[in-house]
Amino acid sequence: MAAPSSPSSIRYCIDPDWAPYESLINGQHIGLSRQYLTLIEKNSELTFTLIPTESWQQTLDYIQANKCDLIPMLNSTTNRKNFLDFTKVLFRAPNALYGHYNQPLVGHLANINQQSVAVVTGYRLHRYLLEYHPKINIVEVENEAQGLTKVQNKEIDFYLGSFHGANKYIKDNALHNLRIVGISELEDKLRIGVGKSLSHIIPTLNQAISQITIAEHAQVFSYLKDINTTQVKDYSMAIKSASAFIAVIICLLFGYWRSVNNASILEAKNKALELAHQQLDEKNKQLADLAIRDSLTRLYNRGHLSECIQQQIKLKERYNKNACLIILDIDDFKNINDQFGHKVGDDVLQHFAKQLTECARSVDIVSRWGGEEFVILCPETNIDEANVIAKRFQQCLVETSSDALPCVTCSIGIAPLRESKSADQWFIAADNAMYQAKELGKDTVFIVENA
Repeated sequence: MAAPSSPSSIRYCIDPDWAPYESLINGQHIGLSRQYLTLIEKNSELTFTLIPTESWQQTLDYIQANKCDLIPMLNSTTNRKNFLDFTKVLFRAPNALYGHYNQPLVGHLANINQQSVAVVTGYRLHRYLLEYHPKINIVEVENEAQGLTKVQNKEIDFYLGSFHGANKYIKDNALHNLRIVGISELEDKLRIGVGKSLSHIIPTLNQAISQITIAEHAQVFSYLKDINTTQVKDYSMAIKSASAFIAVIICLLFGYWRSVNNASILEAKNKALELAHQQLDEKNKQLADLAIRDSLTRLYNRGHLSECIQQQIKLKERYNKNACLIILDIDDFKNINDQFGHKVGDDVLQHFAKQLTECARSVDIVSRWGGEEFVILCPETNIDEANVIAKRFQQCLVETSSDALPCVTCSIGIAPLRESKSADQWFIAADNAMYQAKELGKDTVFIVENA
């Protein structure tokens, strides 16, 4: 085993094929992680020396074999903590699910069953799929480019990967048949990973990261917009070196005029290309939002809620975290549709959703399950706290009633998450509690504990 380098000169390895975060081009390290290393060098006495690798898996092998000391940009996972210590977060980014335009929007991974999803071998997303979505047909690929190309060619159904990385590859390679069809709740929180033998430099790295200004972070982020700008050659030296012969001067002047004209054309094309990229980014964000939102109320939809419920069950199993489900059903909603029409019924649903959002806490997941039935998922919440939320909402309905809309009440059922409960069992318990509330005369709250 090689001896570790001194703290003043740190050997590091990167993912050679993960643009725009980091990549190797002609042996040179480029990307966001390179810019952050430059800022850290400025804010500390550390210097960094690149140890090139041929793949992400080789980078992981090198750091474990002590052939390099540090990886500048990666997620912290339970497995990686066995051989790495991590700094504070450098950069946050979402992960998205990409499919062919012929594929319908799926919203969430929970809505995929037996379809094929490509993911880069060794990435955190790979382990995430294996652990939380075992029913998905996982296809391992070597890099992002391979996964996206397979989706473009309809060899597989979906690719799961970094939003910025995948979008860059799609733009650079004109993969016009691809779009975002869903999102993953698993956000990238990218940090610096340091080998155990040099873990004592973590405080130095954290201090250097803390000294990075908001303007410097913004400058690094702007790299995501600048990477595709076309470069125009400078012909001024050719003009300065023109000979005294008139004929040559005329030729050079003509060449110069043509280069300036070409530069103007290229500049216009670059601006148009940048605008198209911005529009594509905005469209992708809209699609991602549509995939998790109910179109009428703009609350989270059933697919998003299902994935959040699964995460709460995992937290209960691992850390015994409390959580409650609150199911709310508008009383006699059919009568409203029959008496006033579906347009008024939709207005009532939107008003109901607005009041739910205002009464819920920032940590709560408020969703429309379907029809006139709504669900609030309350993380780290016990029965008494959930009951307070339910009562507060009932009071809010009374206080915000108006002549413009029919007055409504709702029946509410509350169920805590118990150990060894599946998502279906938890939901059924809360749903049964809601029906018990209706049996008691509606406009009331029933807690499953009271059964």
